[in-house]
Amino acid sequence: MNAQVEPRVTPLAAGESLRPFDIEMTVMIGQAQTGGACSVLLAALRPGEGPPPHLHRDHDEYFFLLEGTISLVVNGEESTVAANTLAFVPRGTTHAFKNIGASPVRLLEWTIPGNNEPYFRAVHDMATIHGFDPSRLAEINAQFATEFFGP
Repeated sequence: MNAQVEPRVTPLAAGESLRPFDIEMTVMIGQAQTGGACSVLLAALRPGEGPPPHLHRDHDEYFFLLEGTISLVVNGEESTVAANTLAFVPRGTTHAFKNIGASPVRLLEWTIPGNNEPYFRAVHDMATIHGFDPSRLAEINAQFATEFFGP
């Protein structure tokens, strides 16, 4: 473990706000604070919002649903996931999810190792600084071993 890693407590108000893909996210702990071991973000999804089918080749992903209901599709199999439920998606697994309720969804998303936080930061910076650019997004996806399928 990295000698620079220190215990940490992050109140929600102290987390860094990001808005990749126009999704509200708060970095609760980033890759740098864990020596790369993991990253944890709080995401808020509006009704109908969620990513299309995709996969990550270099990290496992966990979701803990705090509020609301999502449709989660993993390798083509759909599940309805309600609050207080944990979902695990291993690296290399195609998945998509969407808020299927009438209210916002709040979920914790963490990755091991912590590659998703810098990915979301890169997407946020691209859109904020230069505007959304599909070519640049393809470069970011390649850099972070993330692949999208379909629209």
